[in-house]
Amino acid sequence: MMPHKPLLTINIYRDSRFMLGTLIAGLAALLSTQVEGQDRWFQIEATVFANESKFERDAEYWLPNQPELRFPSNIRRLAKIQDNLLIEAFLTAEDRSQAGAALPDDETLREHRILSMGPEPRRTIGEFRVFDLLRDEYLDLPTSLSDFSQTNKALERSPDHKLLFHGHWRQRVVSSREATSIYIEDLRERNSQPMLNGSLTIRFNEQEDRVVVDANLWLIEPAGAIDNGTEWRLPEMPSSLNDTTNGETQSTADSGRSLRVYPMQQSREMRSNEFHYLDHPALGLIIAVRPYNPPTD
Repeated sequence: MMPHKPLLTINIYRDSRFMLGTLIAGLAALLSTQVEGQDRWFQIEATVFANESKFERDAEYWLPNQPELRFPSNIRRLAKIQDNLLIEAFLTAEDRSQAGAALPDDETLREHRILSMGPEPRRTIGEFRVFDLLRDEYLDLPTSLSDFSQTNKALERSPDHKLLFHGHWRQRVVSSREATSIYIEDLRERNSQPMLNGSLTIRFNEQEDRVVVDANLWLIEPAGAIDNGTEWRLPEMPSSLNDTTNGETQSTADSGRSLRVYPMQQSREMRSNEFHYLDHPALGLIIAVRPYNPPTD
């Protein structure tokens, strides 16, 4: 009589756990790959203000051109909705110089029709454009969406502080090599003193698990008669920032006056949905970042 062979037994519970674990690991790898390939958007709000206390401002002294003031190479302004609400035709007077001229003949009209059928170059200046508040990057959002309204009002009422800049926008956040910087200037009329200039750069850290703000700001004011060593060299504004709406260019370069400059160059890793404050003897920066998912439809 031949011996019975042992029956093949399957541990269903053990094998099911193995299969489930493998499936979960595969799904996690797939999801992480998809996330890495997707754009990661954030909504940023920032306020810059000046410290009006002369005693605190002068608590530190910066040697001229140390650090050197410069704008990042990849820099842009925040787009303003009101900047593109005027059509070019509304800005120019109506030309009535040909009001009394004779009507064109049939041959002239035919030539115009033929020419009008050809391709036209794309217009980029003076063209009316409708902004998409939900999908456009670097668009300064309406104040109705701001979380800094009360903070800004408190700064405006404070005799010890002066509100200089407020921005609120959405953007993709990328690495430091690909990041676009935001041009920062004073909210008030040009040539008011003190004057704010510089840039803010929002980027990822090297591990791409935390958003970083690079504050590159400087406060400018005329130097007093008793001040020494105030020969600061201010950088030229990049040509990409020149205001082309009226054909004028701007420059922040030194106009020959003796200046006192308070530079602020700081970087800070930030947690989402939290207020962050960057302190400085002359300037203050309040900033918050929130994850944002633009609609896809």
